[in-house]
Amino acid sequence: MSPRTILEVLKITTGFFVSHGVENPRMSAELLLAHALGTERLGLYLRFDQPLSAEELERYRELVRRRLRHEPVAYITSVKAFWDLTVAVTPAVLIPRPDTETLVETALAEIAALPHCSTAAPPLIFEAATGSGAVILSLAGNAPGCRFLASDVSPAALRVAAENARRNGLAERVCFFVADWFSSLRPASARFDMILVNPPYVARGEIAGLAPEVRDYEPRVALDGGVDGLDHIRSIIFAAGRFLSPGGLLLLEIGWDQPDRVRTLAETADWCQDIVFFKDMAGHQRVARLRKRP
Repeated sequence: MSPRTILEVLKITTGFFVSHGVENPRMSAELLLAHALGTERLGLYLRFDQPLSAEELERYRELVRRRLRHEPVAYITSVKAFWDLTVAVTPAVLIPRPDTETLVETALAEIAALPHCSTAAPPLIFEAATGSGAVILSLAGNAPGCRFLASDVSPAALRVAAENARRNGLAERVCFFVADWFSSLRPASARFDMILVNPPYVARGEIAGLAPEVRDYEPRVALDGGVDGLDHIRSIIFAAGRFLSPGGLLLLEIGWDQPDRVRTLAETADWCQDIVFFKDMAGHQRVARLRKRP
């Protein structure tokens, strides 16, 4: 007999996911069932004894089948919570991760300390490779005194970012444009107070060993950092100085094992005055902050 209540369905699905090696089995079961029922995850806890109709069960089973193929929950539901936003995601963009919230937290603290914040010239903030737009939109929603630009090489990714801006009431706050890193900018006219980048930083040889949710579904271009994982970080560090105002900041998300190598790169960049690292919730040095010489 098929299970009849929300609680029964969740218990059986969780066990099924465990037996098939699905990551975060209980959370996956809850998020997918909430999506199938058109409710929030918290709503399930308030309705554990509610019987499910045959139509609801079949709709849920189809989502479970997709998860069993290790398709990420965020791609199945098409949404992901990040910072204080809910953003749309598609296979055209990397799924925003909790680690990346360290980039937002660091940026907001640094924005508050920018010397231009109390003057008539609003700080100009730029994010390259914005993907879903989760980072730049989180900043735009919490730093109203700044101007924001963001780019991505993928038009499909920019369509997702623009939709997220519209959904969150921030369409007038961020200007999106297609560009491969700094290729569409001219140093003489583009001088930013802050540049943010969450670049691809996985070493190419390590991609095959990633979880199937990442390896088989997320865009390879957003993961592949070259042979040593530093191809993009290296080029960004050496190019960014031409686009920063004196005293401006470059904030980079990096891999947990890369701080020493990133420090070495920063020390060889003639524009960089100092470099500081900020830790994520797991205690890893996740964000590098480089300051341009005054």
